[in-house]
Amino acid sequence: MNVLVVTNMYPTEKNPFYGIFVKEQVDSMRAAGVLTDVYFINGIENRFNYFKSIIDLVKKIKCKKYNLIHAHHSYCIFPIKIAKIITGVKAPVVFTFHEGEVHLRNKLSLKNTDFIKRLVFSKKVKSMALKMVDLVIAVQEEMIKRLNFNGKSIVLPCGVDTDLFKPMEKEWCRKRLNLPHDKKIIFFPASPANKQKGFDILREAIKYLDRKDLHSVVGGNILHEDMTYYMNAADVVVQLSIFEASPSVLKEALAVNVPLVFTDAGDTKMIVGNTKGCFLCKRSLKDVALKLEKAINCDGACNGRHHIFEINLTLKAVSESIIKVYSDLLLEKG
Repeated sequence: MNVLVVTNMYPTEKNPFYGIFVKEQVDSMRAAGVLTDVYFINGIENRFNYFKSIIDLVKKIKCKKYNLIHAHHSYCIFPIKIAKIITGVKAPVVFTFHEGEVHLRNKLSLKNTDFIKRLVFSKKVKSMALKMVDLVIAVQEEMIKRLNFNGKSIVLPCGVDTDLFKPMEKEWCRKRLNLPHDKKIIFFPASPANKQKGFDILREAIKYLDRKDLHSVVGGNILHEDMTYYMNAADVVVQLSIFEASPSVLKEALAVNVPLVFTDAGDTKMIVGNTKGCFLCKRSLKDVALKLEKAINCDGACNGRHHIFEINLTLKAVSESIIKVYSDLLLEKG
């Protein structure tokens, strides 16, 4: 089976974390025997690349016969559609819908952004894209409900690399990272500069607790392969987003069995379920502080890894599900 993945989210030398979940899925599909090419539209570097991609995709799908095209963002659907019309290629299109911003209700927060950036949050653009493909893989069910999409779809979150994210000895990880051994470490994997992630709330909650034994560590510039050491070194991982689709860091934290404090954003409640050592919180100083205290006091007791395997969200299990989606769709299309 030959598959072309078209995405505007993929790691680069300048941004090695961007779209890492897409790369992990691609690597997993290749390991399972699916011949997979990737065409990356680097819209961050230059928005003109979306227009350039039409020419590139025309050349690519004319030169090589792909059984199927798999897109990973609404913006990618339009160049694919135009390229298919120009070439007459009939390969079906699968679209994994990751765009958690469909949950964003407050349009006032967009008033100072430019027109192109506002399109990221346009539900009309996303609805159009969903209707132009053969099958949608939604990483969270509520996302397509918000867009009133009734077409062919399945719900399948991205999987977690359980070979990379696995329990390790806490003190060894702290020594490796030069982190204090006599503190309770609170790990906030996101960049504190990203306001919707809520680090400002966490910072105030830590001050409110007024404990000298707390030490916070933030992400934003951590290599993906090192993230597992930071999670294993932590006493609690914190995710306080306003909106998400299906946050990878939450699944990664579960896979290493570290306690969690998290908000109801995207599919977090569904993914975590009743996992021991995980605490749902409101985005308020006092509730975050309360749940932090509970997570720290549970002394590392968490069975998240078992839960990840139980709900089939390992990379391997998700890849197997996607391959079945491909096979069923190709069989249906004849």
